[in-house]
Amino acid sequence: MDRRVALGVVLLVGAQHAAPLLITGGPLTRDLLAQRAPVLQQVDLPHAYYWREMYVPQATSGPSSATWSPDGTELIYSMQGTLWRQHIGSDTAVQLTSGPVYDYQPDWSPDGRTVVFARYAHDAIELQLLDLASGRVTPLTANRAVNLEPRWSPDGSRIAFVSSIYNGRWHIFVLSPEGANDPLRLTEDNDSKLPRYYYSKWDHYISPTWSPDGKEIILVSNRGHIHGTGGFWRMEARPGAPLRELRYEETTWKARPDWSPDGTRVIYSSYLGRQWNQLWLMTARAAIPFR
Repeated sequence: MDRRVALGVVLLVGAQHAAPLLITGGPLTRDLLAQRAPVLQQVDLPHAYYWREMYVPQATSGPSSATWSPDGTELIYSMQGTLWRQHIGSDTAVQLTSGPVYDYQPDWSPDGRTVVFARYAHDAIELQLLDLASGRVTPLTANRAVNLEPRWSPDGSRIAFVSSIYNGRWHIFVLSPEGANDPLRLTEDNDSKLPRYYYSKWDHYISPTWSPDGKEIILVSNRGHIHGTGGFWRMEARPGAPLRELRYEETTWKARPDWSPDGTRVIYSSYLGRQWNQLWLMTARAAIPFR
């Protein structure tokens, strides 16, 4: 084998998780670099490894992103890029979706009839609705952006989610389950002017969770901070509402808070004390968390 071809194969195989390399060598090199065009270019953030590997859902061999049925007797989860349904106590799961796509992050509607989820296809991630009675899947968004973390409001009238549709940055949006051409953006674009290395100077907003009454949202944002994914912020679920920081720590992309049904506590994932992705509790009004 031509040594240049062999070297090119090695570089191409390792390129997905490697830092950019300065390579010279003629047409072969140019072809290799052209093949390394990044996926999901709709997101305009530096250091793509961090958000692609740590925020965008990954195909898994085992179950992930489980969501409870409203009556607490069943789970729907993502596994190997498809959705599965399983009764608690049963050793049998039923496959709900299939096809040349990857389905993630299901969230069961409060009325138990529908599941919203994120689907990767054609180099975009769109939100879909799965009707559990018929098995029919219909698009909820079609904006060719990266749309993630859909969460039903407690009354089932709205869905909060994260999208890159606005200027290629992470913002919180809401729309109705019937869909909308222009979903409402809740969070405001803000140039922090901070010298962030791993993150954009533009603040990001991710991981929304609804209050039990549907009037507020807690989210993760790096507003005002240089390091880490950000702290936990609370806001009314309306466009441009002011944010109040509950707690800051150098969170990871997988903090993903969830508000308790009684509205008093929030559970989230953290590596406080160097324990990677352990679960912690804090009050919804902010306090020192406990594990």
